[in-house]
Amino acid sequence: MAAIPAAVCSTPHATGHHKIITEADDGKSIYLKKGDSFYLMLKENPSTGYSWELSLSKGLGLLSDKYYSPESSKKGEKFIVGAAGFHLWKIKAVATGKQQINGIYKRSWEKETGEEQTFKLNVVVV
Repeated sequence: MAAIPAAVCSTPHATGHHKIITEADDGKSIYLKKGDSFYLMLKENPSTGYSWELSLSKGLGLLSDKYYSPESSKKGEKFIVGAAGFHLWKIKAVATGKQQINGIYKRSWEKETGEEQTFKLNVVVV
């Protein structure tokens, strides 16, 4: 866990200045001041071809984007197929107003069928 930011190791939603949003927050709204940032952490398993595709409205800026594999998924430097980890994005509120994050969990080469897992977060920036 040494490579994971300290904010992720803290209790979710109680990380000082950086809130952590997870799958449990799907469909919810959060309220931020312009300039505030937060983490979005979603489970992901790219070793099977699945990954999150996110779209952010123009009032949100992406500060970082990284996948973290669990230590149990590593054998030396190789990933074990099927072992899941999580994806962590740091996102900043850069403009006031109603903003949104939409995500879809799919294989990049497959067409959308409407059966994919999705994630939606409303962000109100004041």
